[in-house]
Amino acid sequence: MGDAIAIDGGYQHRALTEGFVVQRFWHAEKLRMIEKFSRPEHGENVLDIGCGSGVIADALRGHGAAVTAVDGNPDAIAYARRTFGRDGIDFRLGQVEDIDAEPGSIDRSYCFEVVEHLYINQVDTLFSRAHDLARPGGTITVTTPNYRGVWPAIEWTLDTLRLVPHLDGDQHVTRFNASRLRETLERAGWKVEMMTTFSTIAPWLSVAGWKLATRVAETEDALRLPWGSVLFAIARTSAE
Repeated sequence: MGDAIAIDGGYQHRALTEGFVVQRFWHAEKLRMIEKFSRPEHGENVLDIGCGSGVIADALRGHGAAVTAVDGNPDAIAYARRTFGRDGIDFRLGQVEDIDAEPGSIDRSYCFEVVEHLYINQVDTLFSRAHDLARPGGTITVTTPNYRGVWPAIEWTLDTLRLVPHLDGDQHVTRFNASRLRETLERAGWKVEMMTTFSTIAPWLSVAGWKLATRVAETEDALRLPWGSVLFAIARTSAE
């Protein structure tokens, strides 16, 4: 039926490049996590599910991957095509189940801050379709707010102060914690290889300096905080 709240098609890009320093660091952390834990190899076929304004797709293409990026928001796809359109990135309007790629043709899928916007039956469909498209041994990388961590307090603050379009129950309709995310991925046939969190203390320290915040983010990586703000999962298909 469409989103309960319309989101500006360029939101993710502007948040990364023009937002308050905490917001910019928060969005930059997604790119750092890809670089550190889930970087595609040159020439791989990758799928960006829920690509938004195209920031993740552009970063993946920068590593030499051939990128198919899909989103259901026509304004986001239009923005992404204008801003990041180039050879090697195919921005498509629609859902992952609309992708006409051959089964077994995708090396890596990325699904960043998408599943919380979907109902659980839709998430099941998304993960199952991505699994069908994945090559043997292919991976999916997923991020979503951690509702068994500090995120609920952040979400309440953002909603109460009206700092972003309303989240709880409007944008965010399914709440994940590590166990639920693992179970949902496994139900679709994925095997979870890594489950951690990020963007906990570090983004708030960016006010005092980007380098300081980055050092703290690296420390958070090492600690694998179970109560971190955002879940980060990597799952793989069977190699057979």
